[in-house]
Amino acid sequence: MTDNLPRKLAEHSSKGYVIAPAGYGKTHLIALAVREAKHRQLILTHTFAGVNSIKAKMNLLGVSSALYQVDTIASWILRLCLSYPKTSGWSTENPSSKQWSKLYESGCDLLEKEFIRNIVCATYTGLYVDEYQDCSEQQHSLVSTLADSLPCRILGDPLQAIFDFADKPVDWGSSIYPHFSHLGDLEIPWRWRNAGAYELGEWLDQARKTLMKGNMVELTKTLPKGITRISVDLSDYTNPNRHSRFYDFLKDDSTVIAIYPGDQKSKYKSHKLAQSLAGKFSSIEEVEAKDLFVFLRKFEKETSVTSKFLLMLDFARKCCTGINKIITAGTKRGDVTRLTKATKYPEILEAANLYLCDPNSRHLNDFFYLLKNCGETSTYRRDLLNRFLAVLKISIDINTTTLLESAHLFQREFRHSGRPVRHKKLIGTTLLVKGLEYDHAIIVDADSLSIKEFYVAITRGSKSLTIFTK
Repeated sequence: MTDNLPRKLAEHSSKGYVIAPAGYGKTHLIALAVREAKHRQLILTHTFAGVNSIKAKMNLLGVSSALYQVDTIASWILRLCLSYPKTSGWSTENPSSKQWSKLYESGCDLLEKEFIRNIVCATYTGLYVDEYQDCSEQQHSLVSTLADSLPCRILGDPLQAIFDFADKPVDWGSSIYPHFSHLGDLEIPWRWRNAGAYELGEWLDQARKTLMKGNMVELTKTLPKGITRISVDLSDYTNPNRHSRFYDFLKDDSTVIAIYPGDQKSKYKSHKLAQSLAGKFSSIEEVEAKDLFVFLRKFEKETSVTSKFLLMLDFARKCCTGINKIITAGTKRGDVTRLTKATKYPEILEAANLYLCDPNSRHLNDFFYLLKNCGETSTYRRDLLNRFLAVLKISIDINTTTLLESAHLFQREFRHSGRPVRHKKLIGTTLLVKGLEYDHAIIVDADSLSIKEFYVAITRGSKSLTIFTK
């Protein structure tokens, strides 16, 4: 980054772009550029993790909160359309996956209204869009409409464009390069220099050049300090040492991410790996919380207390190991069960009986709290369980009609506040961890990664990289 690039962005009065490889200081550049501004800037990105990252960097560099608003593209345009439902023709607070396309169309139409343009220009004096390679063509149309009213600077990296499974991604060759001014490139791998992993940073810089040409990186040669290649098949259950590398990372307080490809099958694998590691590593959930909503919809359809309780037990097993060991045979059947001297965990039995006799959120919350904190269970899907507990809390605090209603309230707040990641040993897919930074990265199934997914995966760890191949 040249010393004058932040000011160049801040003073740019039309449309411009910066090519920003992973770990080269893109968020830092945005913060420095906003700090140069005189009035409020709108900063849009794609994920809630990205929102949190930008806010954290702003706080670190002492940027006044009066100078910016950070949001996801989806959340920002949804809120704007809901603020003017008659003009936008939009009133759905929780769009389904199929409705987002229509929302972006409504948003573009709304932003073309003169009074909306006046409101936008009175609120902001500039626009930044982060991770632009993740924009769909519809999102690009939305940003382009905004750029007719505000100076627009976009930052991204075409090599990280892995969100290409749904809407058609923006084409840089036809939509960006001819219409946006090139403001600069980030050229120093700061993530690894700052971590003292110079050799790893230089290797990644060379790997990027290779991948940009459409070639895969050679891993059979001698690798520099900080990179380890291991030939192991995690599905080979006859190998007692297949998990040894994961346990090596449990010896300290560092952050670690194990990364699978972004397909649906790999999402399932990430949960199974977390389960097989007894919760020492926890798997990350999708932002949309699909599994949680599928479960709650099934729960609402059940009519008997017993069937609802049995669904709850199945859900607990999907989040924690050891559930069957700590509940009685009667509880497993959904029966109110008598306490005996042989009952191993009487408080868990009593909590289950209370819910079966008086099914309410408070009793359910008490039951799950005891399951989660029992010494014989290990939570391996913390993200999923914690969201469910948050839904129960909403149900208790404001007495909602159904848990599904509470879940929608939670998701609406979650959409705006972002997802904090508290556990330090995690498993996720490329789609869930892109844009995030950890001390160490483990590429679980490198043979299955595309060129772009491989680049996203290898750039997550600032101190070391472990690559599993078969």
